[in-house]
Amino acid sequence: MFLFDEKYRTFEMFSLSHLLVVLLVIAIISLIIVFRKKLRNCSTIDIIFRKTIAITMLIMELVFILWNLNKGDASLDLLPFGLCAISMYTTSIVLLTDNEKLFRVIFPWAVTGAVLSLIVADLSYDFPHFRFFHYFGNHSFFLIAQVYLVFVKEYKMKYRHILHSSGILIFIAFILYFLNKALGTNYMFLAQLPAEVEGMFSWLGKLWVWGFGVAIFILFNLWYLLFYKLPKAKWWKNQKAGEQLNQ
Repeated sequence: MFLFDEKYRTFEMFSLSHLLVVLLVIAIISLIIVFRKKLRNCSTIDIIFRKTIAITMLIMELVFILWNLNKGDASLDLLPFGLCAISMYTTSIVLLTDNEKLFRVIFPWAVTGAVLSLIVADLSYDFPHFRFFHYFGNHSFFLIAQVYLVFVKEYKMKYRHILHSSGILIFIAFILYFLNKALGTNYMFLAQLPAEVEGMFSWLGKLWVWGFGVAIFILFNLWYLLFYKLPKAKWWKNQKAGEQLNQ
């Protein structure tokens, strides 16, 4: 079947297919923000949107696992202990259950994992291989879902939630760091960074994992500013006031 043809093992970062996916995601996110009011006022669209994204991500992940098992590539790396895998599953739960409390935990994880993965694509297969759709599809979906939950569902988040989320992630990372050493795995890239970004932290020597952790925490703060502080700027408030007058 062409969707699983090995001849498509030709992916290159920042190729046309890669850039088109990134542009498509940016376009969808922009449309969600622009039409957030109309989306907010339709409960039917809300249910369909949330459940479709959640179920699609779970089905694609299942097919991905079955594909690897069929190839004989079963390994411990298939266990859902990576940041993106955790983000995908927890985002699916949030979408299916409308759980705002869980959102406050996984929001910065999901945005960080998705953005980094879309830019630094750790991928071998190009369009139209299934793995191309799975990789870019799921990372795009749980990023788009976070945007939807913030701007359409208007889920609230305070800075203390960022600190709480960071603390939980540090606890999980601490366990996975030693699990990686015991099993020879690389969950959350705590054993080795992807080659594309390894040079950014190599100057820290053996302390690179701490530098990586600090960089992630900085990104968490950036997403909080971008999603929750910037919208409170004067121009955004004026736009929302205009919307209310037009209701």
